[in-house]
Amino acid sequence: MELFFYHLEVCLPLFLLVFLGWGLIKCKAFNNQTSLSLGSFTFRLLMPVMLFDLMSDLSSLPPIDYRAIGVFAISCVIVFFLGRFLGQSFGLDNTGKTVFGMAAIFGNNVQLGVPIVQVSLGEAAIPTLSLIVIFSVITMWTAAIAFVEFGKPESTKDLKKVALSLLRVFKNPIVFAILLGSAFSFTGLKLPHFLDQSIGLISTATTPIALIVVGMGLAQHQFTAGLPKGLSITVLKIIVQPLLVFGLAKLFGLPTLETYAVTLTAALPVAINIYLMATDFRSEEGAASNAIFVSTLLSAMAIPITLTLMGVN
Repeated sequence: MELFFYHLEVCLPLFLLVFLGWGLIKCKAFNNQTSLSLGSFTFRLLMPVMLFDLMSDLSSLPPIDYRAIGVFAISCVIVFFLGRFLGQSFGLDNTGKTVFGMAAIFGNNVQLGVPIVQVSLGEAAIPTLSLIVIFSVITMWTAAIAFVEFGKPESTKDLKKVALSLLRVFKNPIVFAILLGSAFSFTGLKLPHFLDQSIGLISTATTPIALIVVGMGLAQHQFTAGLPKGLSITVLKIIVQPLLVFGLAKLFGLPTLETYAVTLTAALPVAINIYLMATDFRSEEGAASNAIFVSTLLSAMAIPITLTLMGVN
């Protein structure tokens, strides 16, 4: 129990900032437009700068075990199809089952994942998380669109959407920052001191702002909408996937740090992007909204439990 309370104490300040953001919107101190603007500012500037800063030291860190991506990818395939199967029991059509399955594997890896991994496992675990972020950005939306389009009658398929989703990856500032920081780290160059200091200041501000933004976004989602579906997605996301990932990591013999990093990433709650996906596909918006709210709420306890069960000191 002592180890659990240690991890709870470490994670609690992070989730308090999330619920602060939620409260600021609910008590109408700020409106939804503020949340959207601050979210865009975080996604387009703060997070990319922070990830560039972290990845620019990649060459000085121990080599990444790339099998971690394989472990995570296998778990995503298994849990996605479990989600589709479970969605069928709710009587969902192909699009609904796709949203259901994607919600069970698409975690909040950036705004919530980066702070939690950084605080719980240290900066040495960030490169593994960054690889998972790139994998998720490249595959999740593309795979979702492909499943939706290929599930349509031949006359209504729009395969251009699949190609366009791949092109969007290269416009993603998070992916660009990770790749740029990684490349810069191997040049052996050093940033001028004044620029390095400025980047450091932005990085310091990123974590609290990003967590408050998560909470603000959470305030737009409901606990009651699609509760049975939302709970089912939550179980798959924060219980089934991390258990599966941990088992696969042990099976493949991943090093300890990569095992911790990939399992903790799998335990993260459903990404807010899932609601955007459901809205875009016009399917299961209520279930997506509920899954985001419930999984984030429960992850305040699930993440310390995950860290404790893994034996992270």
